[in-house]
Amino acid sequence: MSIDTAWLEKNILNRALSANEKQALSCVNTTTVAKGEKIITEGQPGGTLEIMYSGRAKVEDNNRYEGRITLAEIEAGTLFGELTFLNKKRRTADVTALEDCVVYTLTQDDFTSLMQNQHELAYAILAAIMERQTSVIMSQRVTLAPLLRTLKDKAKKLPLFIKLAPVIFILLYISGFLYISWKDFDYGADVEQQKSIYQSPTSANKP
Repeated sequence: MSIDTAWLEKNILNRALSANEKQALSCVNTTTVAKGEKIITEGQPGGTLEIMYSGRAKVEDNNRYEGRITLAEIEAGTLFGELTFLNKKRRTADVTALEDCVVYTLTQDDFTSLMQNQHELAYAILAAIMERQTSVIMSQRVTLAPLLRTLKDKAKKLPLFIKLAPVIFILLYISGFLYISWKDFDYGADVEQQKSIYQSPTSANKP
């Protein structure tokens, strides 16, 4: 199944492609994934960039406190797998199809070839990855801002002794360190004094 280059121009690359660039993108693979099947499995090697051409999927992870949780949903026109695309590290979450999906996949090796032979096309793909990451960061800021404000308000209501606990701990630590240092110094002085006591008779008997 050939890829839809017109769709890529409009939804991913945001620019027209030359005939040579369209030919170069023949390296992109197309995969059909049925509802309920995994597109990405946590722990598997990275090194591929996925593009959701059609369908929806969910990103899931195992949380030690909450169990299985959904981190995000992926819709058509979304890049994913970009975090492990260039470094080939292992996948950090599962991606499961919520409905029948068609996914485009670009391997790191093929992307390296594009960088060597189609510089502008490779740059457009990198720009799309950066745009995706910017979108993720901004959405996280929107999500985390209310939570941070709530935590800040709760911190203001904490008892005074809890707020002062770190300062008290540091003061106790410094006091203990100084006490131990003083005891070591005092012990050293006692040793020198004892040496002088035992050595003084010998010194007195010398001619």
